[in-house]
Amino acid sequence: MSTTTVPSPPELSTLSIEIEGEIGTLTLERPKALNAISPEMIGELVLASAWLADRAPLRGLIVTGAGRAFSAGGDVTWFKGGLEDSELDLPSDVRRGADVLHQAIVDFRRIPYPVIGAINGVAAGAGFSLALMCDLRIASADAAFVCAYGRIGASPDGGMTYFLPRVVGPAKALELLLEDPLMSAEQALELGLVSRVVAADALIDQARAEVDKLAAKAPHYVRTAKRLVAQSLDNTLADHLQVERHGIADSMATEDLREGVTAFFDGREPKFTGD
Repeated sequence: MSTTTVPSPPELSTLSIEIEGEIGTLTLERPKALNAISPEMIGELVLASAWLADRAPLRGLIVTGAGRAFSAGGDVTWFKGGLEDSELDLPSDVRRGADVLHQAIVDFRRIPYPVIGAINGVAAGAGFSLALMCDLRIASADAAFVCAYGRIGASPDGGMTYFLPRVVGPAKALELLLEDPLMSAEQALELGLVSRVVAADALIDQARAEVDKLAAKAPHYVRTAKRLVAQSLDNTLADHLQVERHGIADSMATEDLREGVTAFFDGREPKFTGD
């Protein structure tokens, strides 16, 4: 009798991955530095994102931060060190770092199951970008959001100028980038940056309830809906309708479709397994 070996998450020091059933939690783990994104964390984000996209036995993921911040963004001490050491080529160093970070974000967006951002505190700069890469965001009442790049004269990265216009529209995105307000959780809710604001002590429970609800949906439906929405702004209508055509046709070959149709006529809730 054969047994299936469940792949273990990679060993990490600036991040942690915890798994409970079919739900994972990815936590940014540099609380003393407000989870600032250091070169080491960037390297680990690549390992984590690839594992979560390709090997993780999951149907949902929560992304959050340890301590009182979600993430303060890029580690400014990294930039300061490069400015003070004349032997370091800071532009080249950051160019390489951004390349690695951006590969991690591409892999995060390949994750085929729902990704919920549980934004527990400030999300600034690239930390705001990491929040925006999640499919949905729930914010603690203690959360705050700020683009922040312009405050040190740096330009945006981490997908900020890709995700933000898709969430709030291009005109509002440029306004937020240029005016750079510090937005409360309630202001973020008004703008549609988050779908819900909850008490700080209820954040993870609320995120878990939401991800459990989404994880119960048919995996083919979830991954195809994610892919179709991601492609929709780049495709022509005719091209996009072809992608939709193949998606719905492929769903007809799944056992989940059989279960869904049977449950519909039986008057009960379907139980989707991913087959």
